[in-house]
Amino acid sequence: MQKNLILAVALSSAVYILWYAFIEKPQPRQTAPAAQQSQNAGTPPSADGHQSPVASSQSPVPGSQPSALSLQPSALKSDWQKDAVEIKLAKASYFFHAAGASVKSIIYQGPVAPLELILEPTPGFLSSFENLNFTLKNLTRDSVAFSAPASKDITVTKKFTLNGDNKINLLEISAFNSGKTAAELPQWHLKLGPGLGTVGSEKKENPGLWKAQYTVMEEGRKHPTIKKLKETRKTGEWLWAGIDNRYFLAAVLAGDVKSAELALSKPKIDDKEAPLLSIPVAAAGVGPNETRTWRVEFYIGPKDYKLLKELGRGLDRSVDFGFFSPLAKLANSALIYFYNLTGNYGTAIVILSVILQLLLTPLSIKSYKAMAVMKKIQPEMQSIQARYKNDPKRLNSEILELYKKHGTNPLGGCLPMLLQIPVFFALFTALRESWALHGAPFVFWIKDLSAKDPYYVLPLVMGGIMFLQQHLNPQGGEPTQAAMMKWMPVVFTFMFLTFPSGLVLYWLINSVWGFAQTMYMKNKTA
Repeated sequence: MQKNLILAVALSSAVYILWYAFIEKPQPRQTAPAAQQSQNAGTPPSADGHQSPVASSQSPVPGSQPSALSLQPSALKSDWQKDAVEIKLAKASYFFHAAGASVKSIIYQGPVAPLELILEPTPGFLSSFENLNFTLKNLTRDSVAFSAPASKDITVTKKFTLNGDNKINLLEISAFNSGKTAAELPQWHLKLGPGLGTVGSEKKENPGLWKAQYTVMEEGRKHPTIKKLKETRKTGEWLWAGIDNRYFLAAVLAGDVKSAELALSKPKIDDKEAPLLSIPVAAAGVGPNETRTWRVEFYIGPKDYKLLKELGRGLDRSVDFGFFSPLAKLANSALIYFYNLTGNYGTAIVILSVILQLLLTPLSIKSYKAMAVMKKIQPEMQSIQARYKNDPKRLNSEILELYKKHGTNPLGGCLPMLLQIPVFFALFTALRESWALHGAPFVFWIKDLSAKDPYYVLPLVMGGIMFLQQHLNPQGGEPTQAAMMKWMPVVFTFMFLTFPSGLVLYWLINSVWGFAQTMYMKNKTA
């Protein structure tokens, strides 16, 4: 039973870890290339006859160039800079263009490095009415408006108002009928995507993390349920819909454009399918001399759990804390608490690790004693197995009597390991998904706790300590079990080489604590 339990724990850990380390990781890809030729017939051509994605300038004055241009990828071409408008915030610069009256570029000043959130500027985020010829109507410090004639009497206006960094913003889409008779604005779509950018160190895995998602309130549930959108489908009433990756989210909040259906297409970026979310808005009648307005709230920014929780609307559901989400959220809150005390997330991880080990120490000591007893009774165990190998019922009875005689339990050696598995998985997920640790330094060469150790020092030291601890532990059990336990430190070392250094630091502290505890128990029982 002890062998099966250890095997089950080890295999479940390996499967869980390997899934995130290898299966989820996509093939390497390059930085997004120059924008491809527009797939939307309404995208206006540039002066040289090519389809014009957006570039940027702080104002629509021809030839002006913003200081942020040096941060932009090659996808932003200089021949259309004169047509772009920039609104610059402290943490992000938004670049708007008349083509679809959309956001063609967002340069976000992340904790690791500036990054481009919009990989493909066609059709552009929050694009709609791509067939219309929009022109700049108004520009202020925090808003920009474009307008275009949709028919003889109807004029469509799109006004973006930014509400500061990492806040919920507003897009107002208006249709004005200047005629003397009622008119109808045909069905139109509001789009997000394709894909979503991230920092350079995350680009290889980024396509594998793209998701189109939405949230709904289900009967009997206190919190919104998040659902992945894999194809165009009827969704019912949703709270928000959007696309995301590990660290960023672009979402439209339910409101005037709320639809019971969400459309999903998958254009390719660097041969990778990227989600392009489209929200259909029904045709609407507009009376004479009447204005019909759709208010669209949207969020484009980091998946900071605390921030999204404060913003409400169920946006925090975009942070995937995995199967053990309650524990992962608790671990995330604990890390932030200890960070507020120490000012360093690495130190916070050390403190949390020590506290967890203190709580588990009584069980660990009991586990060590149980393994020592199991080693001691191995000769008797083998004798009973040989004597009653043809009588399974008598064999089990004699083994139970042996356990009772020596006051031991095969589960005793596994219990601490079983209790640590959900804690490990929860912290594993919290460290991978936590925006707070993204770009957070520790000491010396560890500049980002969400990234791997660049010199592999932590995982190698961790593996060495695990090996020493395993060597010191009582080596009872069957040969298969002993061989598996012997190779476990090697397997874990290789798996941890590419894991976030914050997670490796946690497991390193556990290993050091376990090694010291094993030394103490070995000397005490010698």
